[in-house]
Amino acid sequence: MTIPLRRRARSAALRGFVRSAGWLPPSLLGGALRPVARAAFSRRYQRVLEDNLRATLPGIQALDPGVAERLADPAAFGRDVARVVSEQASHWVRLARGTEGRRGAWLEEHVRLGPGIEYLDQVLAQGRGAIVVTAHIGNWELLCARLRQRGHEGAVIGRVRRSDPSHSWLMDMRNAYGVRTIPQDEHPRAALEVLRKGGILGLLTDLRVRQLDGRMVPFFGAPALTMTAPAAFARVHRAPLVPMRCVRMPGDKAYTLMAEEPLGLRSDVGREEALMDLLSQQNRLFEKWILETPEQWAWHQRRW
Repeated sequence: MTIPLRRRARSAALRGFVRSAGWLPPSLLGGALRPVARAAFSRRYQRVLEDNLRATLPGIQALDPGVAERLADPAAFGRDVARVVSEQASHWVRLARGTEGRRGAWLEEHVRLGPGIEYLDQVLAQGRGAIVVTAHIGNWELLCARLRQRGHEGAVIGRVRRSDPSHSWLMDMRNAYGVRTIPQDEHPRAALEVLRKGGILGLLTDLRVRQLDGRMVPFFGAPALTMTAPAAFARVHRAPLVPMRCVRMPGDKAYTLMAEEPLGLRSDVGREEALMDLLSQQNRLFEKWILETPEQWAWHQRRW
């Protein structure tokens, strides 16, 4: 496969930036990335954000009028989301340097273990691993890194763009802090092997992925293509889903890593009804998370 010169150049520039920027103090790094985030949101990403808001504001209004009022100004809200994105990027640059020794001290200080972590421990205590589902909210890469720092082995399932070498730096970043990436199009046995060895299998399940099997499930009152992979793994491995998030709660400077009560497939209904029930439970939980910290969700990514 021939990779276009512009993509190779972009990849080299990105890796060079990561190598150099990783040594900057966090405040300087965040300040350097903020204008880039604002520039991105002034064009394509802002339009996607506005499309998503139009699709969901009626549903959000019914659930939480206060949040709906805040989202009614897409320009101001877009600036809030852009600030979160720049902060995410600065953390990812630091993760790309690894988390061993002194390099990992900032991670432990920046991400504290919060309510519900016992749910994960209870599932792992059964010796069959854990299927962790999360959303593009807060900082999901910090979630993975903090669990790895806590001593958990595992892997995440993610999209791998083989024709774009700049995308591979995400896998390199995860490798640097000890987490493997399993491509979305790889055979499911690779993911199941992680679980059989007692590890954590991480899935981001809140966005639209046309290449994967999905069902239309309500999300803030609007039908949204929702991947069935989490339910399939839960069925095959006979294990529940453990919802987790890593977010900065209002008024906090540090992130909090939280787990929710596991979600399981119902056994008293047919297969399709059980599938839809589990996906609906998951989407309702994600709605709750987003309403609590709306600016920390990826509104700039296609969902509806």
